[in-house]
Amino acid sequence: MKCPGQDTRYWGPEAVSEISCPKCGGPIEFFKDESSRKCRKCGEKVLNPKMDFGCALYCKFASQCLGTDMPPELLAKRGEMLKDRAATGVKKYLGKNFKRIGRMVKVIQYCEKIQKTEGGDPAIVTLAACLSAIAGISEGSEACEARFSAEDDAIARSILLAAGAPDEVTRRVMSILSNRGQSYRGEDLANYRCVSDALRIAEAIEEKDGRTAGTSEADATPLLTETGRKLIEQVSK
Repeated sequence: MKCPGQDTRYWGPEAVSEISCPKCGGPIEFFKDESSRKCRKCGEKVLNPKMDFGCALYCKFASQCLGTDMPPELLAKRGEMLKDRAATGVKKYLGKNFKRIGRMVKVIQYCEKIQKTEGGDPAIVTLAACLSAIAGISEGSEACEARFSAEDDAIARSILLAAGAPDEVTRRVMSILSNRGQSYRGEDLANYRCVSDALRIAEAIEEKDGRTAGTSEADATPLLTETGRKLIEQVSK
């Protein structure tokens, strides 16, 4: 049985819309799950401004329902939604620990800056950045480079589960977090480098502001990307 949200038998008149081609003005008709169509009149590829994937946006079985070649627009929306849900879950867990919440925001910002130039999966990078905020909290460590304990791991997985992250996403995110501070050789090397450098930059900011004392281990942590090295020079001035 096909998911009702994507089964055309359950769609109403609102599932179909028509717009004018921005190039020639010809009519283009879209179904709500179509990301784009070519204008029959001039051949221009036009994005669907009313694209709606319904439950596929948050359902972890969407790839099974729609196939493996899910539109990039859907993947981008799912990544944003997962990030927002995960960040909300982390904030709820941290409560009034504003230092860690502020750090999470900085790590996300620097992760996104590094990822844009160094590559990697923005969804995986951002989720790992969100969840890095809980590292070491079960053992009372406030260091940016704190390792993930078994308890931290369980908490992070529960947050991802509540956010609706697919199992494969959870596996990749946790692989990055559980290997922090070590020589990483997994499939997400580009993502790992983004997160590692963003954490090092956040730590450098805290050290400069006097909120944490620098440690020899932290100071020795190498930057893994060229973008990260440039950014840490900027914040260290």
